Amino acid sequence: MNSVVLDSIFDGFLSFEFDDWFVPEIFSSLIVILIIIVLSFVIHFMFKDSYKDPLQEQKGFKMVIAMGVEKVENFVVELMGENNRNFAGLASALFIYVFLAFIFGLTGLAAPMTYFGVCLSLGLITLFMIHITAVRNQKMKYFKRYVDPIFVFLPINIITTFTPALSLALRLFGNALGGFCIMGIVYFGLENVSSAIFNNLGLFVGNYWANAGGFFVSGAEGPAGIFVAPLVAPVLHLYFDLFSGAIQTLVFVTLTMIQILQEFPEDESTSLNTVSQNL
Repeated sequence: MNSVVLDSIFDGFLSFEFDDWFVPEIFSSLIVILIIIVLSFVIHFMFKDSYKDPLQEQKGFKMVIAMGVEKVENFVVELMGENNRNFAGLASALFIYVFLAFIFGLTGLAAPMTYFGVCLSLGLITLFMIHITAVRNQKMKYFKRYVDPIFVFLPINIITTFTPALSLALRLFGNALGGFCIMGIVYFGLENVSSAIFNNLGLFVGNYWANAGGFFVSGAEGPAGIFVAPLVAPVLHLYFDLFSGAIQTLVFVTLTMIQILQEFPEDESTSLNTVSQNL
């Protein structure tokens, strides 16, 4: 009897079924990462000649890439100061990945941002960079934060250490999931509206589509149900995917850079107060 119970417990952990391990959002995230890697190599070889002559005039797609890199560097310098220009690489990676992950749902596949594990991973990356920067700048003084104001607060201070990661992750996840749910409700409503229109006109009713195609059905799930959606849904996608994705990407990267900036010494060329005024 005990062996049966143990087997039933370990079956959940040691399952080799593909469906038990496959998460569509993580699969989509891997596709986004692969796209970024491919684009990185393409851009590298496109600018290979420019490394020899930095003053060479850029044209076409190369000019767009150069302008984008310049914009990100100016954004980081304005936010964090000239001494922290090297964070432009991190900002660029976050800008590209987060935005592509937000709009990836337009392909018809699962959007990575609708899975909390992906959002939490991005939050942990920010948390990692915050504490690496703190250790590099504060050395041994870094550990004082965990026993401030007295040693009794050590457990609470350790827990609050993860607050930035959780806050950023919930912000991304909440916005992405909210847009996903709203679009799901919209599509459901448009399918029924479309089906009702065609049914009132006496078209596509009965079992015509089921008999003709062998797999089609009538009603909201049938061909009649997809007539209205293309007329309305694209406008909503412009907001919930493109516009909202761009805004959330900018907010996420901005908050990441500001939280990293907080770990620099007080005499840094650009203080947090100056940054707040610029924002």
